[in-house]
Amino acid sequence: MKKISEEEFEGLEPGGRGNSSKFYKAIISLRMGERLFIGREEYTLSRSPDRICRMIMKRFPNVKYEFATLADKSGWKVKRVE
Repeated sequence: MKKISEEEFEGLEPGGRGNSSKFYKAIISLRMGERLFIGREEYTLSRSPDRICRMIMKRFPNVKYEFATLADKSGWKVKRVE
């Protein structure tokens, strides 16, 4: 633990959980037809992006996604279809 300056503090990005995570925000902000690739090395949450997509579709019935884990296990693909 160490003390940091104001500039360092402002430069730090919060990790977030649930609805505040950067992955949730990225997925929910997709417009129809837009696609997203999430690499395994950048993904740090315990729930997979598949789970986040299912949660959003359950909460917002008019939003639909196509999502899958890539065959080589390097990440996930997400596409908003509705």
